[in-house]
Amino acid sequence: MVVNMTNNAVSSTVIALLDRAKAKYVDTAKNDILSALSGFPDLTPDVEYFVYPDRTHTLAFRLKGTIPVLYKGNTYNIPVALYLWDTHPYYAPVCYVCPTPNMMLKESKTVDKQGRIYLPYLSDWSFPGYDLSGLLQVMSMCFQDSCPVFAKPNSSRLSGAGSTSAGQIQSYTPYPTSNAPGMPPYPTTPTSYYPSMPRGNAGSGTVQPEHLKASVMSAVEHKIRQRLREKLGIMHAELASIRQTHADLRAGQQKLKTIVDDLAQEQKRMEDALVAYQEKKAEISSLLSTSSPEKSVEIDHVIDACTPLHRQLLRCYVYDCAIDDAIYFLGQALSRGRISLTNYLKEVRQLSRRQFIYRATLQKCRIKAKMPI
Repeated sequence: MVVNMTNNAVSSTVIALLDRAKAKYVDTAKNDILSALSGFPDLTPDVEYFVYPDRTHTLAFRLKGTIPVLYKGNTYNIPVALYLWDTHPYYAPVCYVCPTPNMMLKESKTVDKQGRIYLPYLSDWSFPGYDLSGLLQVMSMCFQDSCPVFAKPNSSRLSGAGSTSAGQIQSYTPYPTSNAPGMPPYPTTPTSYYPSMPRGNAGSGTVQPEHLKASVMSAVEHKIRQRLREKLGIMHAELASIRQTHADLRAGQQKLKTIVDDLAQEQKRMEDALVAYQEKKAEISSLLSTSSPEKSVEIDHVIDACTPLHRQLLRCYVYDCAIDDAIYFLGQALSRGRISLTNYLKEVRQLSRRQFIYRATLQKCRIKAKMPI
């Protein structure tokens, strides 16, 4: 049964299964698997304890389901299973044809008796040029020449065939596809038989040269077509991989261009700031060189106001703050016994009178200067 999930759910499921299978390259393997699932949605990811060809028994990541195969003008669903190594995608997966109980395997040069699949695409596997999508496409094209599974013959049909003619040969047809989702049952088609050989030329017993020529040409044509399909499948898969790599490189080029532009703008801002700092530094150096170090500057004249009114306001404010400090330190001296209480009260009384005058003057200056009181 195939479960409909969103892309995020499928991605999360694949990552969780890869973690369970202890995959070493989770991100790269996940991208390869998701690409294969997008092209072959009838495959389902899962994990299974599996014995690899090197006799290693471990929990492996598995893709199992059906792939569509065009065979003699009809599309058939062929059940397969792909077992990935923990080093995927840098090592070719182990692939099998998984016939259902009402199917039987057909041994060929691409599928052995156990159902294991052998393809040049697997033996020549090299990532990033090879991936699961390309493998499944090549697998589908190879199965077009030799379907790996056939329907088991019906026992009643077998008995009828035997009673009809002992010399007739039975031919099995592959399972057709179904429009139902998932992996539907594959109904069998009526058993067909090859007609018996014509008897018109049976007495001669001579093989004509044109027969040999037609047979050789047919065999050569079949071999060429098979090789051509394999080559085209590999080239198509490599071309798809190159296109994906090209798209990734273009995206990376755009990102690098954006980064370079940002760095150029930042460099320009830094250069402008450096020029401004150098100009200020030169101006300060010029002022220091023209100023006389022997000339003494009174500290009270360093900071000055712009108008006489503001100068009077500043002076009253400074005196007010100074008197606050003086009263504070007189209190500290009294608490430590440095001065007597009589002297303390006398000094505080005099300072408070002066502070009152300064604060009154300060308030009048603020009003005159239209400043907040």
